[in-house]
Amino acid sequence: MEEKMTPKKLSRRQFLVLSGQGAIALAVLSACGGGAQEAPAGDEEPSTAPITLEFLAWGDNADIPAWEKFKGNYEGMNPNVTINVTTVSDPGNNFYPKLQTMVAGGTPPDVSSFQGWEWQTYADKDLLAPIDDYITRDNFTDPYPEGVLSIEQSTIRNGKRYLIPLQIGTMVMFYAKKPFDDAGMAYPTDDWTMDEFIEMAKQLTDTGGDFKKFGLQANGSWFRDIAYIRATGEQEFDALVDPKKVQFNQPEIVDMLQLMAYDVYHTLKISPTPADLEGGANTIDTGNCGMKYEGAWYFPRLNSPDLRAEGKEVEFDVVLMPEGADGGRPHRGWSEGVVVMKGAKEAAAWAFASYMGGEEGAKIYSEITGRIPNSFKLIDSFWLPMIEEQFGVKNGQAFVEAIRHSEVDVVSGVPRSKMWSEIVKPIGYDPLMNGSQTAAEALPKVDQELQVLLDDYWANV
Repeated sequence: MEEKMTPKKLSRRQFLVLSGQGAIALAVLSACGGGAQEAPAGDEEPSTAPITLEFLAWGDNADIPAWEKFKGNYEGMNPNVTINVTTVSDPGNNFYPKLQTMVAGGTPPDVSSFQGWEWQTYADKDLLAPIDDYITRDNFTDPYPEGVLSIEQSTIRNGKRYLIPLQIGTMVMFYAKKPFDDAGMAYPTDDWTMDEFIEMAKQLTDTGGDFKKFGLQANGSWFRDIAYIRATGEQEFDALVDPKKVQFNQPEIVDMLQLMAYDVYHTLKISPTPADLEGGANTIDTGNCGMKYEGAWYFPRLNSPDLRAEGKEVEFDVVLMPEGADGGRPHRGWSEGVVVMKGAKEAAAWAFASYMGGEEGAKIYSEITGRIPNSFKLIDSFWLPMIEEQFGVKNGQAFVEAIRHSEVDVVSGVPRSKMWSEIVKPIGYDPLMNGSQTAAEALPKVDQELQVLLDDYWANV
């Protein structure tokens, strides 16, 4: 369980700095007020008065059909409710700026999508509604399994629950079967090691012909290399929740990022470079790469009933990430879903959000997107059989083990997205990936600049 802290009453200037959205962030703070959540009445009858809920939704192509299904189902069951769904294209870059623009303009959504590491600054500023009373009233406990620290840490802030999970997030190693078959190689297994992983990638690589073959489609980002970093037994911060000290520049992490963000491209040449990937070429999807670190959302891109009908499937399966120095096999893990924004419609917003996160909604979301449902009960009874039938995944249990050994990336008043975009990417990953600096040269600078960011945050809370 995360350490409880005194709720942060950030200044307007501090929230602006942390959000990285400039004038928009200041407008957000001017437009939004606080106010305590009223505890829901236990026997309160649902209102039949007409009500419209605004839902700002993650706009990934895999998600949009699920949002449409939720809207249709919920409006059918509740004729007095209208759900207006606004999706954001290219959500990785555009979603949170869109959210802040809506709030700043005085038209915040009633329900909003959120990743498990990105909502905390909004809760710190009292922009989100705690949902603990609703959870207790409705016995809405399945999405919060006991004993999974990464789920606790990505749904709770300062002792209050905010995030309604629609999925459990974790990532494992995908492998395409044909490259292994063509090379006469055995498929990887859950008990493989880092040395075996790199050796397999080398053996699968052959870039001499017109059809290039690479052993690995590398990630090219810090957060997708966290699984490799944590396999060393070290971590990038003194604490994964509200860290105070940055520590990328440890020998074990330096060596690992030298391997995964530099050597795989420039020395070993077992992964396509960004230039090789231009236009969608040389990927695991095209059959050019043998392995890729991914999540369940990637299933429909490789093998689905539609792809099989067109003869375009890539047969694949998954295994745990290779074991490194840490025999505990840490994997990334988090919850991802929706929050109820503070406002006049919190009760109605909770009702819709909890429908999406309830058993029926979780099945719909998982079946449409392939993503892991938000409870172990549904994973065992529904998801594991479904992904074998729909996507050909036989070792879905690897995801279950990954969840049970999962760690959050980092949960902080300084969003992970800000750490990445302003410091870790330009100072660390960009020079590593373009070959202009080694990890030993770049990571001390990452530590120095990121420490300034954390120190500034802690000086103002």
